[in-house]
Amino acid sequence: MIYIQLLESMSLIALSAYVYGQTSIYKKSFYKNTTTFFSELRITLFFSLLSIIGTYTGVNIISSSNSLNTINSYALANTRPIGAITAGYIGGPLVGIIVGSIAGFQRYTMGGFTALSCGLSTIVEGLCGGIAQKYSRNNNLDAKVGCLAAMAAEVLQMIIILIFSRPFKEALELEKIIAIPMIVINSLGVVIFINIINNASEQYNRIGAMQAQKALIIAEQTLNYLKNGFNKETAVNVAKIIYDSDNFKGVFIGNNKEILCYCGKSIPIEPLNEALKSYYSNPDYKIISVHPSDKYGEKYFFCIPIFDENKLEAVVGLKIKSERYIDEYFIQFAKQLSSLLSTQLKIHKLDKIAHEAYIAEYKALRAQIHPHFLFNALNTISSFCRIDPNKARQLIIDLSNYFRLTLKRDEDFVTIREEFDFLNSYLSIENARFGDRLKVNIDIPDILMEYKMPVFILQPIIENSIKHGILPKPSGGIVHVKARLVEDKLFFQIKDDGIGIAEDKLKEIFKNSSGIGLKNVNDRLRLLYGENCMLKIESFPNEGTCVSFTIPKYIKI
Repeated sequence: MIYIQLLESMSLIALSAYVYGQTSIYKKSFYKNTTTFFSELRITLFFSLLSIIGTYTGVNIISSSNSLNTINSYALANTRPIGAITAGYIGGPLVGIIVGSIAGFQRYTMGGFTALSCGLSTIVEGLCGGIAQKYSRNNNLDAKVGCLAAMAAEVLQMIIILIFSRPFKEALELEKIIAIPMIVINSLGVVIFINIINNASEQYNRIGAMQAQKALIIAEQTLNYLKNGFNKETAVNVAKIIYDSDNFKGVFIGNNKEILCYCGKSIPIEPLNEALKSYYSNPDYKIISVHPSDKYGEKYFFCIPIFDENKLEAVVGLKIKSERYIDEYFIQFAKQLSSLLSTQLKIHKLDKIAHEAYIAEYKALRAQIHPHFLFNALNTISSFCRIDPNKARQLIIDLSNYFRLTLKRDEDFVTIREEFDFLNSYLSIENARFGDRLKVNIDIPDILMEYKMPVFILQPIIENSIKHGILPKPSGGIVHVKARLVEDKLFFQIKDDGIGIAEDKLKEIFKNSSGIGLKNVNDRLRLLYGENCMLKIESFPNEGTCVSFTIPKYIKI
C-alpha cells in the first residue's frame, strides 16, 4: 500500500516537472544559459514549494507502540527529497541547501519524533543534488547521475534518522517500513523529473533549429538580391520572400527614413511611417502599434533592426495578430534573421570596396605602363623608319592596336582570346626591339579561348620576364606562355630561361617591389580570388624563372 501511495504523490511531482519545463522560469534559463539572482530566487521558491507539497502528500506511518500514537509521534514516508535533490541538481549546491533548509524547517514545525532528523536530512539531500551537478558533463542533466545522487541522499537520510531520532527502537522500526520504498520511489521520481526536463529541452532545441533553418532559408533566397545592395527594388523582393516563408499577415521593409515597400493585405503607409519615426531614434527588437483608421483597426508589427557597424541600415516589420504572439522562439528567429541580413549587407559593401580597390590597382598599373611602353615603342619605330619603313608602318599599326585594345578595356574580365590578341600587339613591338635575342612561345589551346580571365594579367608578367630575365642575358632567351584546364580550373604558367632571381630578392619581391608588374598583379589576384590564387614564383640563378597561378574557370561567353 505504501508504494501505491508514494507513487500517487510522485505523480504530482511528475506533473510539476512538466509544468516547470513549460514555464518562463525554465525557458529563460534555457535560452540565456546564464543564472541571475532573480532566476535562482524563482528556482528556489518553485522547488521549496514542490518539497513542501511532497511533505503534505506523504504517508503517515503510525508506530505500533500505543505510547506513541499521538500527533507528535507520527512519521512520514514522503516525496519531499525529490524537490530538494532536483533543486540542487539544476540550480547548484547553494540552491539545493536553501531549498533543503526551507523544506526541512517546514517539516520540523510539523513535529513528530523524526522532525529534527528529517529536517536535517532534507538539507543534506539538497547538497547531494548540488554535488551531483558537478559530475554532469557540460552541465547537462543526466538521469543516471541524478538517480545515483537520489539513492545516496536517501541512504544518508536513513542514517541521519537512526542517529538523531529517539527512541531508537521506534526509529529502527520506522526504517524497516519506509527505507526501501522511499529509496526506490524518490530515486525513480528524480529520474522521471530529469527526463521530463530533458524532453522539454530537446523540444526547445528542435524548435530553435527549425527557426534557425527558416532564417537560413530566407537568407539563402535573399542573397542574390542583397548582393546588389539595398534599395527599393531589392527591398520588394526581400519582403516577398519573407512574406511567403511563414504565415505573416504582412511584411514591410524600410530604411532609416521611410518605408520602402509593403507586402500583404493593403494598409495605409502614412500611419506606418508616423509610427516608425520614434522607432528610428531607438531601434530594437520590439513591437510598434499602428492606428490607420477605424476601418482597419489597430495593427501590430514586430520590428527587426538591420545594423551595419552599429548604424541602422534597415528595418523589417512583421505583422502579427497581437503582442501575445511573441515568444522566445519568435525573438530567436528575429535575431538570427537580423544577423544574417546584416552580414549579407556587409559582404556587399566589402565586395564593393574590394572591387574599387581592384579597379584602382588596374588603373594605376595601366597609367604607369603606358608612358614607359610608349617611350620604348616610339624609339623602336623611329629607328625602323630609316632602315625599314614597311616594318615601321606595321609597328605603328601594332602600337595603335595595342592602345586601342587598352582603352577599350573598361570591363574587369576579358576572354582569353582578347588577351591573346592584346599580347600579340605587345609582343610584335617587343620582338622588333630585341630581334633574335627574344623568342616567345604561346601554348594556349583553342578550346580555352572563350573562357574569361581578369584583364591585364598576363602582359605585366611577360614584360617582367623579358625585362629582368631575358634582356640581362647576353645571348637572350625564350619565354614560354602556357594555359591549361586543370581540375576544372584555369592554370597559367609563364616560364623563361633568363638569369633568374636571387633568393634574397625573391623573398622580398611582393613586399618592396621597385617595379609595377608582379606586385600589382599579385594584389589584384588576391582581391579577386583570395590567397589561394596568388602568384607562385620559382626561380634559380642562371636557370630561369617560372611564374604560375590558377583561377576559377569562368563560363564561356
